Amino acid sequence: MNPKIKTMIGLAAGLLLGGLACGEEAANLTTSPKPALKNPAVVWESLPAIRTGVKVWSHTSKSPLNCTIMDWSNYTLQDASGYEQAYFKGGSGMLIHAWFAWMNKNDGNLKLSLKDAAVPGHDRLMTDYFKTGKAPYQLWYNQNGSMWWAFPCLPFDAVFKATLTKRPDWYQYTLHLYRERRFAETLSVDEVNALQAKLQAPTGTFPGADPGNLAATTTLDASAKEKVVFDVNKPGVIRGIRITPSSVDAGLLDKVSIRMTTDGVVTANLPVSMFFGGYRGADMKNAKGQPAGFDGKQLYCYFPMPFWKSMKIELLNPQAAPLQGVCEINWSEHNPYPEATTGTFKVQFNDGVAVKAGAPDFANLNVEGSGVLVGCVSKLTGDIEANFSIFTDGSQTPAVETTGGEDYFNHSYGIHPGVCNPYSGGLADGTAYRFHILDYVPFLNSIKLTQDHAHGFTHDRDGSFLSAVYYYHNPTKFLVPTDALDVGKPDAEAAHYYKADGTDGKLRVQTDISGYEGDFNQPLTDDGRWTDKESSFTVKISPDNDGVRLRKRINQTAYHQEVDVYVDGTLAGTWFEQGANYVLNYDLRKYRELIKNHYAETQMDVPTWQNGTMPAKFRDTDFEIPANLTKGKPALNLKFVTRNSLAINPADEKLTNEYHYWVYSYLGAVRESR
Repeated sequence: MNPKIKTMIGLAAGLLLGGLACGEEAANLTTSPKPALKNPAVVWESLPAIRTGVKVWSHTSKSPLNCTIMDWSNYTLQDASGYEQAYFKGGSGMLIHAWFAWMNKNDGNLKLSLKDAAVPGHDRLMTDYFKTGKAPYQLWYNQNGSMWWAFPCLPFDAVFKATLTKRPDWYQYTLHLYRERRFAETLSVDEVNALQAKLQAPTGTFPGADPGNLAATTTLDASAKEKVVFDVNKPGVIRGIRITPSSVDAGLLDKVSIRMTTDGVVTANLPVSMFFGGYRGADMKNAKGQPAGFDGKQLYCYFPMPFWKSMKIELLNPQAAPLQGVCEINWSEHNPYPEATTGTFKVQFNDGVAVKAGAPDFANLNVEGSGVLVGCVSKLTGDIEANFSIFTDGSQTPAVETTGGEDYFNHSYGIHPGVCNPYSGGLADGTAYRFHILDYVPFLNSIKLTQDHAHGFTHDRDGSFLSAVYYYHNPTKFLVPTDALDVGKPDAEAAHYYKADGTDGKLRVQTDISGYEGDFNQPLTDDGRWTDKESSFTVKISPDNDGVRLRKRINQTAYHQEVDVYVDGTLAGTWFEQGANYVLNYDLRKYRELIKNHYAETQMDVPTWQNGTMPAKFRDTDFEIPANLTKGKPALNLKFVTRNSLAINPADEKLTNEYHYWVYSYLGAVRESR
C-alpha cells in the first residue's frame, strides 16, 4: 500500500474514534431523521425495515400446463363482464404493478373494481390508461407500442378485480395486501405525484431525504490490488456509494470486485459492474436504475445500508489493468434503525452456475429469515420464455410469477438493450435489471427467487446462471409455524378435534396425486375432504402473537372457493381463492402441434383441466386472522362455512375442499405504518 494512503487511513480511523469521519476527506452534510415506515417509493429511508403487515399477491396469464410458450390468452372465467384476469377479495391493499403484452393492440375495455360495488371504479379502453399521465394514471408506461407496464398505486378495499372485455393475451397484476388497516401503505395523490417527479429525475439523482452527515473520499491507487475505501467500527448507515472511474470499460469493471463486510460478516462480494446495477460484458451506459447504475460519469448505489457494529468496504483488483478514479461514500454516523426489526443489506452473487435440462428451476436466492427483496440483475437462460417466480414464507404457490423471462423486467418479445427506466431496463441482449421499490417483496419466514431454463416446457434446456440479487435480511423469523393439520389422516384429525358436515353425497374424502403449478415440486399424494357445508377444528398458537396466518392446500379444480371463517365463534372474514387459469386457449396451430407432439412421445393425450389429467391441481392459499381475535390465546377454535365455488367438474360446484392446513403466529416486534 502507498505509505501516504496508509497514513491517511490510520489518521481517518483515529478521527473516527473521536466521533468525526473516515477517509481522506470529511464533509458535514446533514443529520439523520428517524425513518418513517411508509412505502419506500415515498420514504426511501424506510427500505430496510421489516414489514410484518404487508405481503404480495399476484395473478398472471400463466398456463399451469407447464408449456411455457402458452402463457398467454388464458383466464379464469368469462361472464357478462368480460374475461376475468385477477380477482382478490376479503382484505385491503394496493395495486402496485401491472404488465401487459398482446399480439395486436388490445382495444378491449379494462375494468378495475376496487371495492365491492356493482360498477367498476375504472372502465376504459385498455390503451387509454397509458395516455393521460395524470391522476390516477400517472405511472402507466408504454414503450414503442410493444411494452406496456404500470405502477398504478391504486388502493382497494375488500375487493380487487380486473376484467377485460376482449380476450386477453399476456398479463400480470401484483398487489400489496395489508393484513390489518394499521399496516396500510397506500399513497395519496400528492405522494404519487411526488413519486412521478422522482422517477422523472435525471439518472443518478439521490432518491432519499437523508444523504448522510459525513463523506469519506478515497483516491483509487493505480497500483493497488486491494483498496480499503471504508472501515468504521461503530454504528452508522451507508447512504450512497459513488465511484468516478477513469474508464467504464466492461473488461475492467467486470474484473474488479467490491466486497462489503457488515458487522463482521461478508454481505457482498461481486464484480463492480453488477454491484452497481450492470452486468458482466454489458455496456454500463444502460444501467440507469434508481437505486444503482451509471449516470455517464459516476457509478452510484443508493441502497441504505445500516450497520450496528462495523462496516468495511474493499475494492479488489487482481488484474494487471489498473482501476483509477475516486470513490466517495456518504454515510450517517448515527444509526436510527432498530436492529431487531431491520434487514442488513446483502447481495447474492451467482457466478455462472451450470444447470442441466430437466433440473428444477434455478434458485437465484434461497434464504430463511425475514427481510425485503429489492432487486435483481440476470440474463434469460434457455429462452425468453423461462419464467421467474418468487416464493415467500414457505408457500409452494408463488407470490409472484411471470409469463416469460423478459416480463419480469417489464419488457416484451425479448430484452431490448437501452430501453431503461428507474425500476427496470435492458442492459444487453437477453440481460436486464429489475428493482423492487414501490413493489418491494417482503418475507417473514423465507424467500426463494427462482428462474426457469426453458423454451417449450419448463426447464427443458441446459442453462448457466449469472445473476446478482439485492435484498435486506434479518435472521429472525417473524412468522413462525405453531401447528399443522393433515386433513384426511384419522390420527391428525382426532388430535385437532376435526369435524366435517355436508349434504349426503357431497361430503367426501378424496385422494389426489398431483403437483403444484410450474412443476417445481414432485407430485405428492394427499387426502382431502370436500363439503358443501362446514368443517371445524382446534389449533395451537403462540399466546405472544400479533395475529395468525392460516395456509391451506386446496385442489383448485374447484376454483373461486369461498368460505366464511369463524374464530372462537366470531366471524373473522371471508376466505376467497381465485385459483389458476383453467381456460387454456390454443389458437395458434404451431403451438397446438407442439403440445400434441410432446405428449404423444409419452403416449399421453394433452392434459387439460376438463379431462382430469392436468398435472397442477394443488395450490396454497392464505388467510389472515387479526390480532384482536388471537392475542393472548394459546389455541383457536376454527370453523369454516362454505359459501360458494365454481368447478371444472359441474358436480363439484358449490363445494370447497381442504387437504392440509398450516398455522403461523406473528411474533416479535411489530412496526406499523404511518
